[in-house]
Amino acid sequence: MIRRARLPALALLLAATGVHAQGYYPGDAVRVNDATISYQRFQGFYVEYRNSKGVQVGARGDQLELMKELREEAMDLVIEQELAAQAAEKEGIEADPAEVDKQVEELRSVFDTDAQFGMKLEADGFTAESYRRHVERMAAAKLYLDRVRMDVADVSDAEVEKFYAENERRLTLPLQVRVRHILLRWKPLGTQDDRAALREQMEPILERARAGENFAALAKEFSEDTSTRSVGGDTGLFGPGTMVPAFEKAAYSLQVGEISEPVSTEFGIHILKLEERQEARLLPLDEVREQLRDYVREQKMAAAVREKLDELRAAANVEVLIPLSASNDKETP
Repeated sequence: MIRRARLPALALLLAATGVHAQGYYPGDAVRVNDATISYQRFQGFYVEYRNSKGVQVGARGDQLELMKELREEAMDLVIEQELAAQAAEKEGIEADPAEVDKQVEELRSVFDTDAQFGMKLEADGFTAESYRRHVERMAAAKLYLDRVRMDVADVSDAEVEKFYAENERRLTLPLQVRVRHILLRWKPLGTQDDRAALREQMEPILERARAGENFAALAKEFSEDTSTRSVGGDTGLFGPGTMVPAFEKAAYSLQVGEISEPVSTEFGIHILKLEERQEARLLPLDEVREQLRDYVREQKMAAAVREKLDELRAAANVEVLIPLSASNDKETP
């Protein structure tokens, strides 16, 4: 192989209807209007959120600020979750009972017995009844925000054209090339003599290629790159930053039909033949119009949801009841 080796916040907010068991924590974490959310429930949500970022708790001092930021972000999401649920209730939006049953059963199915499931709910601060109500409220909150999204007007041609004009750089395909290559791999713990022998082994293959033999056939016979050997060493089109630097530099320096000198990379010795070169080009508007329309509408819908959540929070009475410093981050994932 020669290529280089937030969950969406809103999606996490609406999807996290269950939390990890972390033991019992007394007291409340936040009050949102007349509703309170327990420290226990917040802590479980925070662990879900932190794990979604791929962050594990450790003793490193340089993690303290990151942990504090993650706790603050998790608290904001819990608050927005509750605000959306309250707004759904005010508008009489109700979740489909069958969908609620399905979500509850998805968590129940993880456990072997009802007793284990009950212990899980208790550890997370729920009874069977309150957990089902929680799932019901989160499903209604999602329906509420979906309505906000769907109320966004369709995107006009003028909006698409404005976005296109303002983003020509992002819509320009970079120079791309397609090569065939033959790779002889370095041997594990190979000495300098081993490496010199590998270069000598490549010389007659290079001579045969430059003498006009079919490069694809030579690649199938000699190449040790298992990902491309079966297709005659064909890499497919690739752009900047896709391949390791030495390979990429050699590929970009060739003219179509030209065969490179041997190229050393971390994988071994390569020879390359340039098959195709596509210069950088701006994608034509008509080619991407509908994709841009979808993209702009998604951006508008996300902005509408963000605006609605901000509006709900500005009108709400929100009181955070716990410190959010990283010194509280002592649980195990």
